[in-house]
Amino acid sequence: MHEQNIIDDIIFRLDAGNCKIHVISLVCSEQALRKRLRKDVNAGTRTEDVIGRSIERISLYERLSSVKADVLEVDAEQVADFIVRGC
Repeated sequence: MHEQNIIDDIIFRLDAGNCKIHVISLVCSEQALRKRLRKDVNAGTRTEDVIGRSIERISLYERLSSVKADVLEVDAEQVADFIVRGC
């Protein structure tokens, strides 16, 4: 989610009870993002246009009220551990 109003609307609609909600943005460099998306395009899981749209949105993540987790040099398990440990 690249817009704060989208995040805020979803959080507003959640019945979180006694839960604390953490907003975390997984970010990486433009080069890494291109490489990851290209792999998906080549595998047929995404279409070519996703690359341009995603690159255009990189700067929007800086404005979000979220914890930024740089996932450039980590795998999914390491990111999950980061989140579980409370960022």
